[in-house]
Amino acid sequence: MQIRKIPLRHWLAMAAVLAASPLALAHNVWLEPDADGAYRVQFGGHEGQREAFAADKLKSVHAYDARGRSIEVAVHPEPGGARVTPARRAALLATHFDNGFFSRAGEGPMVNRPMNENPGATSGVHALKFHKTITEWGPIARQKLGQAFEIIARTRRAPHAGESQQFQVLLNGQPRAGVRVSLGEKGEPLLTDADGLVTVAPRAGLNQLLAIVRLPVAGDARTTSLSYEFLLEFSAH
Repeated sequence: MQIRKIPLRHWLAMAAVLAASPLALAHNVWLEPDADGAYRVQFGGHEGQREAFAADKLKSVHAYDARGRSIEVAVHPEPGGARVTPARRAALLATHFDNGFFSRAGEGPMVNRPMNENPGATSGVHALKFHKTITEWGPIARQKLGQAFEIIARTRRAPHAGESQQFQVLLNGQPRAGVRVSLGEKGEPLLTDADGLVTVAPRAGLNQLLAIVRLPVAGDARTTSLSYEFLLEFSAH
């Protein structure tokens, strides 16, 4: 397997594009353990900054045991967010979060409205976020869950600090080449290979593997692009 590093000139061009978009905030969704086996849904941008969100942006939460059996999850909307509680200990939790439509007119500011509700808008993006929290390594970590944008583990053994761990990025269930992936917000940017594969060496403690892809959209009055972002959270020892 070959890992492709982004050439500097391509990375600078990519950075310029992202800086001109709402994705410069690198917003993601993730879960943080709370009391009694519950988790609080977190949403935010750079440096772990958290933001309040409407609970109806959380479209789904699924939980599984290590063998892949589904676990019932209760979702509790709260002021500025949501809290989720699996019926029993989960090995993996997965979420889908729709951050809505953003658009701009020319070089003007991005506004949180679709293009057809923003007079003069010339470009737009529909921002979708996906997440997995792995608490117990097992077959479920390597299983496709059917998320529109998804990261699955390909290495069978549990992660150990400094040891290579392979992952695969899927778009609509199929391996996706050329997806930008990094271990943490400040990690070295990598691109998935022709089979959607990427290899990283996790650090001791909590790790976040981030992936992002932007797709053009035609024939939709609301937007000109679709943004998928994924945050996979796991621990290494």
